[in-house]
Amino acid sequence: MDYLKELAARANLSASWEAWSSEYRVLAIAVALVVAYCALRVVVPAVLRIMKPVLFAVFVLCAVWALFPEATCSIELISKLPLICSR
Repeated sequence: MDYLKELAARANLSASWEAWSSEYRVLAIAVALVVAYCALRVVVPAVLRIMKPVLFAVFVLCAVWALFPEATCSIELISKLPLICSR
């Protein structure tokens, strides 16, 4: 751990983002993108599996709204959404 602290001190990584050199900024962004990519590959399939019934219901509701907007806006819960029932 002391070794990592020493490397961070040499690279001046404890300072603000503006103080970092461009090489360290590029490296930090590249590492963050790789971590985000790996996290998304793990999280997105699990979320989609969990949310599949909700996504199906939203899809059906959007299809019904596209075909019958007046009937859809007569539903009390949906009628409170100004984006959908603004007509």
